[in-house]
Amino acid sequence: MHMITEEEFSKEYLIYKDLTPEKDDKTYIAMKESSEGIPYAVILKELSEKRASVYQELCGLWNPYVANTYDIIEVISDIDTQSNRYIAVTEYVLAAGCDDAESLSLAQFVQKNGSLQEGTALYIAIQICEGLKDFHKKGLVHRDIKPDNIMISEYDAHLPNIKIVDFGGGKQINPIHLSDTTVVGTLGYQAPESISSGTTNRSDIYSIGCLLNFLLTGQEPGITRYQGNHYIVSIIEKAISTDPYIRYASVTAMKKQLEHEFGTRWIDRIPLLRTIPGFRTHTLWKEIIAGLSYSSMILIFHITLDMFGVLGVFDIFSFYIVIPLIIGFNWGNLLRFFPESLRNNRSMFFLVRTLIIVTAIFAPMFVDPILGGVS
Repeated sequence: MHMITEEEFSKEYLIYKDLTPEKDDKTYIAMKESSEGIPYAVILKELSEKRASVYQELCGLWNPYVANTYDIIEVISDIDTQSNRYIAVTEYVLAAGCDDAESLSLAQFVQKNGSLQEGTALYIAIQICEGLKDFHKKGLVHRDIKPDNIMISEYDAHLPNIKIVDFGGGKQINPIHLSDTTVVGTLGYQAPESISSGTTNRSDIYSIGCLLNFLLTGQEPGITRYQGNHYIVSIIEKAISTDPYIRYASVTAMKKQLEHEFGTRWIDRIPLLRTIPGFRTHTLWKEIIAGLSYSSMILIFHITLDMFGVLGVFDIFSFYIVIPLIIGFNWGNLLRFFPESLRNNRSMFFLVRTLIIVTAIFAPMFVDPILGGVS
């Protein structure tokens, strides 16, 4: 942070557009000359001294999914030092490749393209998680993740690149005093605890979940809940849980889940692996194919052991219990058969799953005598 006079400020920055004409704290687009004498556009955001400290933490941070913070300046008042202004100089994110707009927010991108395909929405959410990872590492929470604060940096209708902007609502997390003195956020994307107990990194995760739902439905939060791919549904549900401790522990953990569904890693794109129950199956027919494949494998294993006379205790792997063991324990598919209230009750859902496992394991002990008597 450095100090300059009002005269120096007006010489260094040529303001040509007021982005917030209705607000007292102004945000401008301005022109500034580079060291080579070439003018380029920047965003100037007026801040309180407290908010300026958040931007100060971001100076020098380079993340491809976060708008660069170039400088924090304190403009000296000609009247008295109490009237000094603090201004953050940040990157003006251009939508490269977009023919009909210079800059484009994610809200405008959805308005232009409609609700997004699952792959596109996941791709954007992954970038937001990656951008917030460095933000959270610095002990900061954004508190206002929403479509208007995500800008398109490279336009592509299917796989656009984004940058997170506007850190004026951010705060440094204090592990001793978590309560917020000022409520910051946007209705619908704002985590419930931000109004009562205070925000943490998991509050940003809540916002990402709401934003992902918006991308997939084209509707603001609270209007329509996405009801497509049940694995993505479970990601959204976990992210937007009213209990922060049910949400993902970090944006890194959420990012891994999103990448798995998107197929970022080569192992996630192998068709056979994607059909293995317990790994991931996305459709009923894939689940059936996987179940039949496993049934055949275990049946062959069963016959082979019988041929060599070493079946013994392995008899519990009989063919007639393979289907409940394989298909029944595909947790992602199992989730959709339970109401959301039960899924969000961690202890109760754990008990239900445990009972199913125990029942499936001990079922052969009761089924064998019955089948033996019938035969």
